[in-house]
Amino acid sequence: MIHLNRLKGLSAALAFSCFASLLFGNCRHLVPIEPPAHYPPGIDTAAYSRIPQSDIYEVSVIRDGVRREKQLVFQSKCPVYQFGYMNMTVNDQYPAKIFKGRTINWTTFSFSGSVVVEVKLLSQSHLAMSSNVKILPSRKGIQPMVNGNTIAFRLTDPGQFSVEISDSGYKNGLMVFANPAETNKPDTTTGTYKVLRNATASDANAAAPFTGIYFKAGVHDIGVFHVPLNIKNVYLEEGAWVYGTLIMDGNPGVHIFGRGVLSSARLNYRQSHCVEAITQSNNITLEGITIADTKYFAVRLIGKNNTVSWVKVIGGWTYNCDGIAVYDNSSVDHCFIWANDDNIKVYRNNITFTDNVCWQLNNGGMIQLSWGNASATGVTITRTDLLHGEWNTDAVNRGVISCVGDKFAAGGMNGLQQNFLIDDLVTETPVPLIFRISPNPASPELIHGMVFKGWKVRQDSSSGFHNYIQAGVPAHPFDGLVFDHFIYNGTQVTADNWIGLMKMDTANIVQPVFQ
Repeated sequence: MIHLNRLKGLSAALAFSCFASLLFGNCRHLVPIEPPAHYPPGIDTAAYSRIPQSDIYEVSVIRDGVRREKQLVFQSKCPVYQFGYMNMTVNDQYPAKIFKGRTINWTTFSFSGSVVVEVKLLSQSHLAMSSNVKILPSRKGIQPMVNGNTIAFRLTDPGQFSVEISDSGYKNGLMVFANPAETNKPDTTTGTYKVLRNATASDANAAAPFTGIYFKAGVHDIGVFHVPLNIKNVYLEEGAWVYGTLIMDGNPGVHIFGRGVLSSARLNYRQSHCVEAITQSNNITLEGITIADTKYFAVRLIGKNNTVSWVKVIGGWTYNCDGIAVYDNSSVDHCFIWANDDNIKVYRNNITFTDNVCWQLNNGGMIQLSWGNASATGVTITRTDLLHGEWNTDAVNRGVISCVGDKFAAGGMNGLQQNFLIDDLVTETPVPLIFRISPNPASPELIHGMVFKGWKVRQDSSSGFHNYIQAGVPAHPFDGLVFDHFIYNGTQVTADNWIGLMKMDTANIVQPVFQ
């Protein structure tokens, strides 16, 4: 990281400009420290006046070394607990207290080639500026430049990035969602799309002759919207903010895509999952959108053969704000998942999660194996970056990987996890708990073959939490566990050190293999 905060006046401005130019490898195009900034074409800022925007950050994207676009930066605040308000329950008081005063700020844009992202800290009432700035995930190798209250960094690849100012700045953090350029924007002249502007639910339902719905840039409010059976394409244009949810019920083959936002902010808590597919709604494709202000599951696709790509989930504060669940033969890739309940759910066969970035609040497992009756074989989870895991207890449904099983001892359940590969998992900051695989013995939960490969995890020992891998039923021990180049707090785990090093409590398991 390059620090210029000792330079003053013109010299600092010129140095900053040269650096921004050098990021593009072209010194002939200097970026002034304060050039005029314009919102991207098609953005009507007046339409967003009632959508909460950040009072902490300003973000601009500099394209081609000279063209500066000011971005809309949205803000989600931890709600103030008020029993009964929007159906808040007694349990909602606990996260509201834990995260009181917290915000998460975010912006989204698309690009190809390379861009410079410039972040300006507008106010230090929530967050003090620091020369200690990181851009996570660290695997991307992004090096920021700090000049006073401004941070600049270059992106050459799309991704989900957290701007971390000081060790505690994440409590009022900024997520930058840099999407790949769109290649499949619909042609509205074909007559197959119902084009909607500032739509209501009745507008969206009035699409009988069409096979697609196109939400134009601007604000829409469709409530809990059951996608009609004739609709197979739902497009959210960049700049579209759609209040509501999208439900497929007996409606397979629906494609939901674009660069717009789907927000549950106007719904009651636990009124509706944000995107849900039920009743044989197979072959759902969900691509590119941001799902904001979740009040329940963000993505719940319980049909088969689903694909989720480049989806961003952010701003769910209460319990039951789960992340992404997909069923048999489905894939999830290049997503950002913020959750205050289970984040990645893998309950069925042949599921893959690849290149995902996660943020876990105090509740739920980042990878949840089962809440009973989960039967999954051939699951692969690869290249996962956990930015923060904020567990405040070591309860059975917490941890980087959790298996709850038959928690409520209902009985009659049978769980199976077989032939799992969880590869290249990184905790970017120390977390209180790694393993909580300890299913309730009320019903058998079987694990046969689970490889933890290439993990680089750090655990904060100050909480005093142990780690757990315990089969609940002695007659059905876990077997086939493999720790392959597993690094814990900088040390590779081995057969000789793993119990003491990780404070591991085990029961009814066959000795793992260590490689």
